[in-house]
Amino acid sequence: MASPEITSAPRESLQSVAALANQAADLADEIEKARRLPDELVDRLKRAGAFRALIPSRFGGLQTEFVEYMEVIHQLARADASTAWCVNQAAVIGLTSLWLPPGSTRTIWAEPDASVANGPPFDCLFEDAKQGYVLNGHWGFSSGCQHATWMMAMARYTGGGYRFAYFRPTDVQFIDNWHVAGLKGTGSFEFTIKDLSVSAAWLGNLAEPAEFDYVLAQIPNTLLFATSFACVALGVRPIIQDDVVAIAQGKVPRFSATTVRDDPDVQRFIGRATATWRAAYAYLFDTVAKVVASVSERGEITMDERGELRMAGTYVIQECASVVDAAYKVSGSTGIYQNHTLQRRFQDMHVITQHVQGREAYFAALGRFRMTGKYELGPMM
Repeated sequence: MASPEITSAPRESLQSVAALANQAADLADEIEKARRLPDELVDRLKRAGAFRALIPSRFGGLQTEFVEYMEVIHQLARADASTAWCVNQAAVIGLTSLWLPPGSTRTIWAEPDASVANGPPFDCLFEDAKQGYVLNGHWGFSSGCQHATWMMAMARYTGGGYRFAYFRPTDVQFIDNWHVAGLKGTGSFEFTIKDLSVSAAWLGNLAEPAEFDYVLAQIPNTLLFATSFACVALGVRPIIQDDVVAIAQGKVPRFSATTVRDDPDVQRFIGRATATWRAAYAYLFDTVAKVVASVSERGEITMDERGELRMAGTYVIQECASVVDAAYKVSGSTGIYQNHTLQRRFQDMHVITQHVQGREAYFAALGRFRMTGKYELGPMM
């Protein structure tokens, strides 16, 4: 039988994570060049509980309310998108540990520096063995793997469906092919596994109920990602507040007698972009707050609520991208240089839109649901 719901951890714990945003901002250049988070920042994030922010307090987690957690991810994203992405990836995927036998869950989070990394499966398989299972496969986009203490991997199971396993980073072969335009600091390497023995104690099945009655275990992991990665996209706010305004103050475009600041089209952009950002923020946070409250009361999520989370996450990512694109145009040639913060935010945003969570195709599936009443269940829905 599942354990009862657990009370929340003190809010002060989460505030200590948010307080690290300034350090992340100061280290943004180093993060970009090194393609990973610096050890000093990782150590402080771990001590603050960032990577265990959503884990129940009974296992040593912060057990943060999800909406409060989303705001912290947003604050980190305003400082450095790669930092926010790594924290969010580890915190959300770490919830899958609640599907493991209780002893294994306790073992993971008993380690004060615990952090989990994973990656979507390419060609992966669990097979039965005399003692447990054997895992082989290839996974990609393992954000934060360079500071992870545990790896989690999904794979098809020969007995039917999918299973996941937890194991150590030393059990895998990493492939450093993360040479990309944006989110460089996530260090999202690929990895492979050859004939890894996995005992039943470290195997889980997300198609079954979690071992614990915890509200975030009632919401599909992919939809928690949809809404929390949208908070990383919301980190584009400084483009409106800082980048464009700073460029506009003294810039006089070639063959123009008017500063960018006094251009009515730019003024219109600032007004509309601010309204777009505020609307996206309000829509996302209001939707998540209502769904989490409803799921907490009912103990399960409805198809309509699944659709609401997917719609909110997709919409916010796409709207934030539209703000970035407009800001890039307004900046003119100033924004094309790699040493300008607007360029970094532009590149980061356009890696987010390429992620599986940002696909515009979800709108069609959600539109069909509204018109037909038939929800298309799938890995991302």
